Amino acid sequence: MSEQVASRIQNVAIAGAGGIGGYLAGFLYDLGVNRAQFPFADWRWTVFDDDTVDHTNLLHQNFTEDDIGRPKAEIIAERTARVITPELRFMTPADFKNYDVVFSCVDSMTFRKDLYEYGFKHPELYWIDGRCSSRNIGLFNSRVGEKTLRASLSDTKERRGCLLAVDKAKKVSHITPVVVASMMAQCFLNHLRGEDVTDQILLYV
Repeated sequence: MSEQVASRIQNVAIAGAGGIGGYLAGFLYDLGVNRAQFPFADWRWTVFDDDTVDHTNLLHQNFTEDDIGRPKAEIIAERTARVITPELRFMTPADFKNYDVVFSCVDSMTFRKDLYEYGFKHPELYWIDGRCSSRNIGLFNSRVGEKTLRASLSDTKERRGCLLAVDKAKKVSHITPVVVASMMAQCFLNHLRGEDVTDQILLYV
């Protein structure tokens, strides 16, 4: 681990505790606490999510029937021995200044645009953006060039999920949220080790 990189981190945010964020939080906790790959407990962690667990989430998110009706962020906090603090709301641009690292796990293009624009003006913020739409996945981070990042954005204002509506209707599950969360965790490890990946990763299957 690069001590120079790690020393710049004090506050970390996970935006979204659903399909991607729920798995990512578990991976990061395991890597930082159980495997001692970085000082997880030394940093202040926050998970933002304004949603509760619904039965349809069980197809592709890291929850069980016992979690139905409970706030997703609260469940994540419990699973990480409350090292991660839950914020039962959607992360906003006003929050960005309070963090050194942001994991974007929400399928909101509006949020992405705000995060990217903030990052262009504040390169000290390191962020990783994971995307998933049923079988299609994407991974971007703040080391990717601005031109490429801007080309990956659109004007849609919808907040979608990791599963397409047609798959939800058919009760078809995909493992892609786990894959994206794993890739985000690895990307973060690369960053901590001073081995940043500067290319976007897109996969259409």
